[in-house]
Amino acid sequence: MTSLIHITENIYKLRKTDRVIGFYLYDKFDEPIARIDALLVDSQNYNSFYIVINLGGFLKVSGKVVILPIEVCEVEDLGKVKTGLRKEFMLGAPAPVDITCLTILEEELIRDYYALPLKRPPKTWKNNPL
Repeated sequence: MTSLIHITENIYKLRKTDRVIGFYLYDKFDEPIARIDALLVDSQNYNSFYIVINLGGFLKVSGKVVILPIEVCEVEDLGKVKTGLRKEFMLGAPAPVDITCLTILEEELIRDYYALPLKRPPKTWKNNPL
């Protein structure tokens, strides 16, 4: 597997459809979960594999950083990404020690938690209307 890099801005190297930093993540009941803070992308071709959100933070108190595989998300429209998961489920997800340097073991634990194959897929988003 190629290494991942942490991207915090919608830079030009990202595909147009992957520029979702700043979008809001909603659950299946259309309840807002969190703002998308960053992406973890392939260091060679900038394909997106994970979104990074912060759950539970309030007034400069950081919450839990959650990495969500994009296979469980879909872009609904401009500014909105939807997932079939609930916020409470995501709070139980394994968190990496260092978000900027995700290890292979941490990635496998995250993918296992979401019941996904351990290997990253070649395809990214479930649905891509943009």
